[in-house]
Amino acid sequence: MQTNLVNFCFDHLAYPKLGYPNLASPNLAPDQFDTTWPRTLPVRLFSYFHTHGIEHGVWTVSSAPNGSWYPVALGWHDFTCDYFSLMQPVTLERVRAGEIRVLFYYHEGDNPSRIKQRLDALCLLHHLPSNSYVFISANSASQLLENFLYFPDHELFFAYINRLQSAESASQAQRQYDFTALNRTHKWWRATCMADLERQGLLQNSLWSYTFAVDLGDDFADNPIEIDSVDGLRLSLDRFIKRSPFWCDQPDADLHNDHRRINLDLYHQSYCHIVLETHFDADQSGGSFLTEKTYKCIKYGQPFVIVGPPGSLQCLRDRGYRVFDHVIDHSYDTIHDNTKRWLAINQTITQVKSQLSQDWLNQCQSDLEWNQLHFANSHRSLLIGFMEKLAQLNTGTL
Repeated sequence: MQTNLVNFCFDHLAYPKLGYPNLASPNLAPDQFDTTWPRTLPVRLFSYFHTHGIEHGVWTVSSAPNGSWYPVALGWHDFTCDYFSLMQPVTLERVRAGEIRVLFYYHEGDNPSRIKQRLDALCLLHHLPSNSYVFISANSASQLLENFLYFPDHELFFAYINRLQSAESASQAQRQYDFTALNRTHKWWRATCMADLERQGLLQNSLWSYTFAVDLGDDFADNPIEIDSVDGLRLSLDRFIKRSPFWCDQPDADLHNDHRRINLDLYHQSYCHIVLETHFDADQSGGSFLTEKTYKCIKYGQPFVIVGPPGSLQCLRDRGYRVFDHVIDHSYDTIHDNTKRWLAINQTITQVKSQLSQDWLNQCQSDLEWNQLHFANSHRSLLIGFMEKLAQLNTGTL
């Protein structure tokens, strides 16, 4: 049961029960928020509130009761931007007086320690109390920082945007392929991993892809895996890139990025998913960052190995999910050295491939079913817990 009403305030209440994004340029269309400086967005947290019946108050800044939160949802955190300087005078006055506090909401995995340094410096610049803001981050390292909270936004976002596609019960049917491994966005560490797996024959009899449909301009020098420490890997990577792209289904980048409908064949025809997450080291933060890439496997009932930052599997355990520890060696999840972690993941994938069978899948069945039920039924309680934390922050009990 939700016990404390949390209030939020906006400069303009342009939409029913939802304010126009604070700090956004005026008169933008919905598809312009993420591309127009300072790239503040509608608070998608409110979509989760409405879906799960989470009560909350919405006010204008001038009429909001003391203890209200002024939400600023960031599409991308800009270190050159002074967000406080963009606030209207009445807002900044109420923040300075401690009557309202700023709630930054960020669904990305940037290093939260660096963001904290910037925001703390801005608070000093504007003579604001050190606790005048709370920063919500999808990077798990944020839970170790003062004025920061960790929230797994991508889990709820995928559940929300994909809510109309039902999940079939985890099936024990015979699988045709060993692995599924999907890569739509080019990053050098991903290419390194896929090239390494392919050269060892670990992707034979698998559904896998590597494309340049989306190229974010990733710098080869920033590859967190030291490829020259592995014999022959640089040459294999060069050959892999020259032969790409590789497709395993309809080569349509827009469809691949539309999470409202998922090609279930990619999850129901292979035994195990090799999840190449968005980051491998989460911006040198030491934290983890999980996205829809992982939650698709959970919703659609497929065992998985995560190629991502250390602590990724522990984050899932902390959320109540089961990660097939009885059949998959997850010791790699505790290794912080990026190259050593990849080599350990590679070894785990090799071991899994040697074990794949109907019996192996049957051993995963109870975890698969548990995860599907937990994904379907736990989000309201997660949101209530989040709101209680915000209420406790205002009373000084957290």
